[in-house]
Amino acid sequence: MRMVLMSLAAGLAIAAAGAPQALARELTPAAKRQHMMAGVKSWGYQLQKMDVDALEASPFDMLVIDHAPDRVESVELMFRRDEIEVLKTKPDGTRRLVLAYISIGEAERYRYYWDDAWLEPGRRPLWLGPVNPQWVGNYPVEFWQPEWQALIFGRSGSYIERVLDAGFDGLYLDRADVFEMFPAHPNAEAEMASFVSRLADHARAIKPDAIVVMQNAEELVRHKEVRAHIDAIAKESLYFNPDSGSAVPLDDTRAALADLRLARKANRKVLVVEYTSDPMVAKAARRQADAEGFLIHFAERTLSNLNARAPDQQVTAGAPAGTPAPVR
Repeated sequence: MRMVLMSLAAGLAIAAAGAPQALARELTPAAKRQHMMAGVKSWGYQLQKMDVDALEASPFDMLVIDHAPDRVESVELMFRRDEIEVLKTKPDGTRRLVLAYISIGEAERYRYYWDDAWLEPGRRPLWLGPVNPQWVGNYPVEFWQPEWQALIFGRSGSYIERVLDAGFDGLYLDRADVFEMFPAHPNAEAEMASFVSRLADHARAIKPDAIVVMQNAEELVRHKEVRAHIDAIAKESLYFNPDSGSAVPLDDTRAALADLRLARKANRKVLVVEYTSDPMVAKAARRQADAEGFLIHFAERTLSNLNARAPDQQVTAGAPAGTPAPVR
């Protein structure tokens, strides 16, 4: 009898061990994305000078990287699919999410789609704006124009298809806030909300469990369709200015927090990146992010180096006197 009971217990244990995997296979794509994001407790961010070995050795549950480690003008050498697969496993053997950075509000001269003829007289696309003086080679775009949107998604060989075909788990969308540059364009904010939502739908037509994270443009989470389509929102420099290390004006932080809290209420992960190497500033930022339930990462401004220290070791000093208390 004892042997029968032991065999039964062993069988139940084996069945229980297999249950999570079986359950994961039965989840809807939306539930699977939510399950994957729930497991993200830390994240890393690097867009330049990436090295597969260093990225693989990092401790993060999620990595945001450029899809191409080498970019020279309009020539891109993308990560190979096998390299992306390697990055999906953490050093401890557990699963890691790997997202591809994509600018949806600026054209970048070093991307595969760029045509130098666009800068010649009479050949400039209607959607291409003047150069961004803060980022050489970047050009804000009239994002609502069909020609620009077709470069991003909706046709064979589009940006979205390239990165998903390369094996990335999803997309990290930057410059959705470009709509703020077009105050005279009717319904610019609503059109960006629609653009992000349709982009997410297209990505999931290719890969149903594709993760979509939007950086900045937190005002857009007031739109129900955006909250329904993104899995997380990231905010740069929520608490401190990257150049001076001074605190962001309180009114600006409070305004951003109102929208980020709305995202959290909708069960969307909130990521924060602060550009500082000052451990005291980092300590103050972490204290405030932790109080909100946000995941914070500390990076250098050019995103050329991955801060690969364990998340709980990225801050080692006490907060400086006079740093702001958590914003309420």
